[in-house]
Amino acid sequence: MLAVKNHIIVKVWTSQKEEIVINGNLFKTGINYNENFREKNPVVAYVKDGIGEIKSGSWIVCNYNYFDWSSPYCMFDDIYTIPVNEEIFAIINEDGTLKPINGNILVERVTIESVLELPEELKKPHINRGIVASGFGNYKKGDFIFWLPYSDYEIVYNWNGIEKRALKIHHSEIVGRIKK
Repeated sequence: MLAVKNHIIVKVWTSQKEEIVINGNLFKTGINYNENFREKNPVVAYVKDGIGEIKSGSWIVCNYNYFDWSSPYCMFDDIYTIPVNEEIFAIINEDGTLKPINGNILVERVTIESVLELPEELKKPHINRGIVASGFGNYKKGDFIFWLPYSDYEIVYNWNGIEKRALKIHHSEIVGRIKK
């Protein structure tokens, strides 16, 4: 099997969409959406035939919409050929961290400032700004960026029982930047 037209071939265990073992480590995605649908349930896929920075044998996190019974990308069983685009969010590193790819950027949220000292439960994050944690192109770690409101995608997952969060923004949704 060979992928064509800027696609990669991946294997997805659709019966285990929320949980997969990667090199002896348990990677578990969230199974519920939160009330405003900003926490999503991405899918982990094993790359059988990769291209570019998505190497064969690597593990990726991508949009769940590619993988259902009616998907036009389904080749057979749990084998899919998916396009290489911004819907492939990140490569999973050996330590469970995510490396953003395809124009995606990982950011840390910034809390709305207050003149009053507030307890943690009353502090709210901005919906459209943050600090680059892992960049792309001209966006470097530490840059302060602004994006279209609600265009973020929060990837929530567990790596060996430890909850991790990664807030993904695509570079096309960025509307401003203050360089570090």
